[in-house]
Amino acid sequence: MKQLSKKQLIALGKLHWNSLVKFVFYGGAAGGGKSWLGCFWLMTMSWRFPGTRWFIGRDSLKDTRESVLITFGKVAKEYGYTEWKYADNEIKFNNGSAIVFLDLSFYPQKDPMFERLGSKEYTGGWIEEAGEVHFAAFDTLKSRVGRHMNAEYGIKPKILITANPKKNWLFTTFWKPFKNKMLDPAYAFIRALYQDNPFLSQDYIENMEQITDKVKRERLLKGNFDYDDNPAALCAYDDILGMFGINSVKRTGKMYLTADIARYGSDKAVILVWDGFVVIDHIMFEKSSTTDLQTAINHFIYKYNIPKDRCIADDDGVGGGVVDNCEILGFVNNSSSLLNPETNLEENYANLQTQCGYKLAEMINAREILIDLELDPDTKDEVVIEIEQLQTWKVDDDKVLRLKPKAEIKKDLGKSPDWRDALLMRMYFVYNDTAPQELEDVF
Repeated sequence: MKQLSKKQLIALGKLHWNSLVKFVFYGGAAGGGKSWLGCFWLMTMSWRFPGTRWFIGRDSLKDTRESVLITFGKVAKEYGYTEWKYADNEIKFNNGSAIVFLDLSFYPQKDPMFERLGSKEYTGGWIEEAGEVHFAAFDTLKSRVGRHMNAEYGIKPKILITANPKKNWLFTTFWKPFKNKMLDPAYAFIRALYQDNPFLSQDYIENMEQITDKVKRERLLKGNFDYDDNPAALCAYDDILGMFGINSVKRTGKMYLTADIARYGSDKAVILVWDGFVVIDHIMFEKSSTTDLQTAINHFIYKYNIPKDRCIADDDGVGGGVVDNCEILGFVNNSSSLLNPETNLEENYANLQTQCGYKLAEMINAREILIDLELDPDTKDEVVIEIEQLQTWKVDDDKVLRLKPKAEIKKDLGKSPDWRDALLMRMYFVYNDTAPQELEDVF
């Protein structure tokens, strides 16, 4: 009979006996035994506690049937368990227990808040391939476990989460706090690599070790969440890190200011001061009034002698008032892209924001942007994650280039990309720089 690995046993300890832990994230690399663990846990719990009700959820019912159901059959066969059958998207046990397959696909039009899960009641459950699942699904399922026979059996409500590294809510909810030793006691992360699984075939191990792509090796072999394998990404992780001093961008003495204003006061506000393409000063507001923002912008203008026609802030929401009161340029995201200054021709971008986003990515990849600031580790991580959201988006037959929309970024990160936008606006002056303005006209 197949034994479990040490890492799988640690995870089961969190799921069975640790009364503080509610959410267990197991995985972080390929080959760590994620699916076997999930199937083993739910099979044994369903067998031990008659009449209980569990779930397995992932982004597609079809994928659940084609992957999890196969593994479940192998686990049951390995341990000689035959008192189950599959029908109507459920694994049904002879003792009255059931494991329900859930479709956790995100439907932004008809069910953006996963209200279809709101009436369900489960003893516990498992989110499989969680990197593909919207955070709102996990957030909703938190309230649906612990509602079916938990009190009768004394079962603590638990959710098992399994996935490979992904730069989304798994990174911010589990990996980053775990790495910084600040993980909430209700959350647990067990990092399982293929080396932790003694039952892998030699062929599988050899295939894993022959992966040459750096990003794939970091993610699938080392379980490194800092690398993201996204073919739509415009910037490589190492090039993003290059903004923090791993390049030789020179200051020019030509000063600029860019400001991402908190839209309707709901997001962070970020104001950056540039010397050429080097960020030399900044201020960040968690919450701010227009007066705070105007005071900060005027302070920087005075301190660094920045001409107002080299200062720009987003013109959406409350930003429009700041732009008017400070008498600076307004950045309109959905306005038309600008002419290429070298060819004097139009470029094939959906709007100004997209044009500037692609230019920012181009300059980051060429190591032509430098952030010369003392940033705390959390803020630095925030900048990196937001720049990784510079991604191409749905190139249609018209071949117009687009950026991943803010709504999609908020879906993945749970926040607006404020640093990204403040950096992106500096690119406006690549396309539309002005002659030096006399400082006597500025104040």
